[in-house]
Amino acid sequence: MKKLLLSLASASLIGVLSVSGVQVANAADTAGQGTQFLTADYLASLKPDQAAIDALPEEIRSAKTLTIGGETTLAPYLFRKDGKITGIEADFMQALEKVLDIKIKVINTGFSSMVIGLLSHRIDVAMSDFSDTVEREKQVDFVDYTKTGQMLVVAKGNPLKIHSLADLCGHVAAGPKGSLSVQLAEQQSAKCEEEGKPKVDVKTYPSGADTYLALQTGRVDTTGIDYAIAAHQVEASDGKLELAGELFAKGYHGAALPKDDGKLRDALLKAFQSIYAQGATEKILAKWNVSQMQMDAPAINATGSQK
Repeated sequence: MKKLLLSLASASLIGVLSVSGVQVANAADTAGQGTQFLTADYLASLKPDQAAIDALPEEIRSAKTLTIGGETTLAPYLFRKDGKITGIEADFMQALEKVLDIKIKVINTGFSSMVIGLLSHRIDVAMSDFSDTVEREKQVDFVDYTKTGQMLVVAKGNPLKIHSLADLCGHVAAGPKGSLSVQLAEQQSAKCEEEGKPKVDVKTYPSGADTYLALQTGRVDTTGIDYAIAAHQVEASDGKLELAGELFAKGYHGAALPKDDGKLRDALLKAFQSIYAQGATEKILAKWNVSQMQMDAPAINATGSQK
């Protein structure tokens, strides 16, 4: 019995810990020194930025660890390969590790739980295809470091002739719970009803992977997603999916953090400015074939500042 109890206790430590949707994917992500990334060797020349390091809150600088919540099923942004974390955002995280001279611990966090995780201080930062929106800026601050936009993905041949958000009336649209994709579909549904048209049947799924599977199997008609993800999913679909229409909902991706954490916000801004100045942003985006995502310069709450 004693052996059984010890075995169960060990399994509970190694297994998934879930609190309000914030999940530690496995013990390797929390034990020791941060998360195991698929090493981005091309960032080896990045140097620490002392101004950014000095700007860090004392507790983070002393612990040399920053906890980031991110959705780890979103290729090409943040996903697992060969048991390690990789993607566009993973490479930016490795750049932050070098510039700030810290280790980053990634906690798998669904979009609907990112703001909750920040406000409850379970995570320091939320970062992974996380769009800066005016609504989100009311609760958290963003340090924006890439541009973004949405694309519609449909079945090959686009049998339902869906080319824009206006074409969603009467159709089934889907996205990960809490995502910008779902927000936009719900807003369009309201417009459809105002115009006397059938509303959009909006479906939500736990993750991006579940959403794309539903689209490929015909359970939904379309999903509007970040164009880098859209292009990746179409390429990986073996001819089952295609892109539709033009880029819409243009905006920014950022690292989100609580509004009462101005010191960390300013340190992250300095860090991303250094990543830009050292040429790492250009390298990261070129590697993942999304060079058009580069901003002129990182900024705080870029979406709201343009309204």
